[in-house]
Amino acid sequence: MKAVYYLRNLAVRALTLIVLALVRVLPEEASYRMGEGLARFAYRVWPRFKRVSLANLDIFFGASKTGTEKERIAADAFVNLGYTVIEFMRMGFIPKEKVVAMVIEARGVENVRNGMAQGKGVIGLGMHYGNWELSGAYMPLTGIPLSAVGKEQTDDFFTNIAFPYRERLGVTNIFRADKASSAVIRALRTNQVLGLLADQNAGGSGVFVDFAGKAASTFKGPALLQMKFGSPMMVIRCERISPGRLRFVAEPPLDLNDLPLTEDARAAEIARRMNAAYERVIRQDPAQWLWVHKRWKTRPPGETAAAPL
Repeated sequence: MKAVYYLRNLAVRALTLIVLALVRVLPEEASYRMGEGLARFAYRVWPRFKRVSLANLDIFFGASKTGTEKERIAADAFVNLGYTVIEFMRMGFIPKEKVVAMVIEARGVENVRNGMAQGKGVIGLGMHYGNWELSGAYMPLTGIPLSAVGKEQTDDFFTNIAFPYRERLGVTNIFRADKASSAVIRALRTNQVLGLLADQNAGGSGVFVDFAGKAASTFKGPALLQMKFGSPMMVIRCERISPGRLRFVAEPPLDLNDLPLTEDARAAEIARRMNAAYERVIRQDPAQWLWVHKRWKTRPPGETAAAPL
């Protein structure tokens, strides 16, 4: 099994290096066509992507969408991922002003600046939607300081590509594996935006709250930080308009009024409101979300995950 994993990783590494080289020499439009073609090919060749995506879509939409609609969303979402990969590769070498120019419309920047005016930093709730890498890079490139918590990949090869790209674009990297407490606290105390991708499964350390009608293990770190520092929380994303053309959106801060009094209940309610905000965005254009992630895999005690999640 280890040999299969090793060989597969070698193949993926080699393909990544080839695509990186091609992106540097191909015209922009041709690069995006390549990304779309590779995404459609991978979606057909590896049935796991389709299986997990459709299982997630069944949980999220139930009977409100047909099987055909869910299959279209799953396939289109993988194409969005292909575009995002190509865009991120391009972001690693094109001039920074061209990275900024990929955002052809910006909404809610005033929400970020108004939040920072409170002097407590801003908890930016990122999500795997549209191009999440650009949603982080756009802020420091336009004068808004941002520190982002990122998870190292299982294969260091990919970590060693992604983190320097982000640093080049002005993002201060915070490595999640280092527990990151001092760097996270420093980001908020120095009145930065703290970028957290909090829309995925939080595993055994998460709090179980509703997400699209089903309990989901949800990161409680954003809620605990808000309770400690009083920082405004807002969902921030880059919506795809077309390949290489995106819309930056920073939503108004989450409504954190009328929260429970006890710490655990308060943290859970903040996490639930965070999930509700994510859900509203996903329903606007579900093909832009990353359905291949096993969002509902971790189950509450006594409940087993339904295959394939």
